[in-house]
Amino acid sequence: MRNWVIVGALAIVLVGILYQALTSARVFFYNVDEAIARKGELGTETFRIQGTVMNEPANVDGAMVFTIAFNDETAEVRHVGDEPSDLFEVGIPIVAEGHWEGAAFESKQLLVKHSESYVEDNPDRLVPSNIPSDK
Repeated sequence: MRNWVIVGALAIVLVGILYQALTSARVFFYNVDEAIARKGELGTETFRIQGTVMNEPANVDGAMVFTIAFNDETAEVRHVGDEPSDLFEVGIPIVAEGHWEGAAFESKQLLVKHSESYVEDNPDRLVPSNIPSDK
């Protein structure tokens, strides 16, 4: 009997941990136009928004403020957190994680999406897969 109580308690703990992991790790991803269309239902829920940087960021009250666009819709992003990588620039797609705060999207994390332009700009730095490397 005592073994069944221990097994039952462990099962409850494992289910609780699994539920917590699945619900806290779930962050939805929307393009700017989708995020704007769902703004009312999203409220202050955390999600990821994707768009192309449209202007140079400005420093406003300690936040990096810039505009992103997708499918002819734009959103202002107020980012407070780690500075984005050197790849962050106008015309580059980004993903920001955060939530709506009034008319602006408040972000705490920025991910810069990169293209395959490295391959085009620097083809001499790549070793074709069918040729063994000397290293």
